[in-house]
Amino acid sequence: MKSFYFKTFQRDSKVYLSRSSSFLGPIVFFLITITLYPLAFGSDEEKLAELSAGIIWISILLANLLSHQFIFNEDFKDGSLDLVLASGKSLFLWASIKIFVNWYFSSLPLIFLSLLTSFMLYLPFDAALILALTLFLGTPILSMFGALAGALTLERGNIVGSSIVIPMCLPALILGILAIQSYKNEELFFYIFLLAAFLFFSIPILIASCLGAIRLHFE
Repeated sequence: MKSFYFKTFQRDSKVYLSRSSSFLGPIVFFLITITLYPLAFGSDEEKLAELSAGIIWISILLANLLSHQFIFNEDFKDGSLDLVLASGKSLFLWASIKIFVNWYFSSLPLIFLSLLTSFMLYLPFDAALILALTLFLGTPILSMFGALAGALTLERGNIVGSSIVIPMCLPALILGILAIQSYKNEELFFYIFLLAAFLFFSIPILIASCLGAIRLHFE
């Protein structure tokens, strides 16, 4: 049993590493998007600092849209998804591993890059630490919603999946931005708690929804 899940992790990791566009694409898009904002607002430090939380969160959300189609598509195209469904293995754990690999290669680099680029947007150091915390809590939610969109649109284009993902991700985005903007207030803990609760309850619901969406393609 353990070897099956380890092989899933190993296989997906090799796919991401061999297809550089699957993880380099979101990184390049994020960096381009972030650098455009200072050019647009010029040297207005106060304006950039005020908008920096929203700029980073929205850029990460849009960058994540480039990678969610890779979560289940390869398994669907080569027929291995049929074998997994018929294997009797824990589909919940299998899907969790695939979503984790997607988050590891697509979102984790963006979290570290967001810390580096936050100073370019004049975000205070204390707020940057809160930014990192909210992204560690929020980006897994984005990945799970992306996985759900990918599962629903296995035979369709990426545009359909993106249009599904964006509205569902807005609560996580709003909570993350509000937490960063409240880094000097006691409300910070309230927003962090809500974001953590959102992540906690999203894990079983969204992964089960992904599996249900996948099964629809085989009925």
